[in-house]
Amino acid sequence: MSLPEAVRRCTLVPADVVGSGVPAMRRKGRVQAGCDADLTVFDPETVSDRATYTETVRHSSGFVHVLVGGQFVVRDECLLPTALPGRAVRA
Repeated sequence: MSLPEAVRRCTLVPADVVGSGVPAMRRKGRVQAGCDADLTVFDPETVSDRATYTETVRHSSGFVHVLVGGQFVVRDECLLPTALPGRAVRA
């Protein structure tokens, strides 16, 4: 599967499925005006899940920047633990 198709299946497809019952999800999974500004900049060559069963909180690698609601939560591959911009999605 191509990278764009994998990203689509992890973002837009689930948002569309859930969006029929949860209106707030209609603003997820796409980059366009009026949608939530949740964006990830990653290096597909280095993305890796480093957590294990015994070390469940180890950070993933390869994610350069992650923005939630337009605010950095990962910047230059460093987690910003004080950044808590997310909001719960309610039906």
